[in-house]
Amino acid sequence: MALIKGERRGPVAALLRGGLSVAALGFRLGGAARAAAYDGGLVQAQRAPRPVISVGNLTAGGTGKTPLVIHLARALLERGERPAVLARGYGADRDGALNDELRLIAREVPDAILAPGRDRAARALEAAGRGATALLLDDGFQHRQLRREVDLVLLDATDPWGPGGLLPRGLLREPPAALARAHVVVLSRVEFLRPAERARLEEEVRATGFQGPIVGMRITPGALVPLPPPTSFETARLAQPPGALAERPVLAACGIGNPAAFGRTLEALGARVLRLEALPDHHGYTAADVARLEALARELGAARIVTTAKDAVKLEALVAPHGPVPWATLEVAAELDPPATTAEVLDRALGAGGGT
Repeated sequence: MALIKGERRGPVAALLRGGLSVAALGFRLGGAARAAAYDGGLVQAQRAPRPVISVGNLTAGGTGKTPLVIHLARALLERGERPAVLARGYGADRDGALNDELRLIAREVPDAILAPGRDRAARALEAAGRGATALLLDDGFQHRQLRREVDLVLLDATDPWGPGGLLPRGLLREPPAALARAHVVVLSRVEFLRPAERARLEEEVRATGFQGPIVGMRITPGALVPLPPPTSFETARLAQPPGALAERPVLAACGIGNPAAFGRTLEALGARVLRLEALPDHHGYTAADVARLEALARELGAARIVTTAKDAVKLEALVAPHGPVPWATLEVAAELDPPATTAEVLDRALGAGGGT
């Protein structure tokens, strides 16, 4: 990332960035050819046996897709639907296995059907056979093999376009003009924007050619839960409100797409973040990682180590219940702004009569 942002300097770094720029040109041409094939009808998207809501993004990771998928899955269940989540499962140890995001979704929405795998058209058929009445296509904007009733595209309001342009020189998977085929653009983490900043970002989105609704999404902190997690019986007693972090010195540790946003959330809660240890996205934690982070926390004088729910599903088997420094998970939830957006999305996908 330091190379992409230009933070690494010198002739070698400049040469590497030049090579990435050349590769990005090839990426652009390949993506344009693929988009033209779909847009021109040369390649036909397959219709799924159930309504599809796609949740995707324009940049590589870190926009808050998983909290939104959880939010939509819960909303579908409240309507009496049986949602299934179709996901490639990036970072899993094999095709068809659960990755960290899907393990988190399984914990938060146990009644949802999970259907991981690269062939999401096949997974859609499988999910329908297992009783799914609606399909949530996770990370689906660039996955055009399946037709969708609603295409939601998230932009991180704190860094909507990423540095450096298209992959691999930057973080964009497609040029911003690709937003024109989305149905709804969701600006995530709008809680960090002033009204004038949000207005400017909406103008940038409109300049891409997008003409649909632009809505906000807030990532709202929830409970602070000990790690490893207590039994469900003990959770209510041991969990703390997020305000418990106020004025507390903490070490923040995470392996997510946008670690800076996690740090900002902790600071907004009043925590004194002594250091943000940002590991690679989908990092596979080891006992050595836990020992290193605990030693660092002691060295810094941290009262606890705070991590994300996505990281916690991999750490819970590694962290000792009474280790040298207590660990905690900050749970979060997605809230769409305006709130009526959720019902409007489900109405569009399922039909005003609701359901299949």
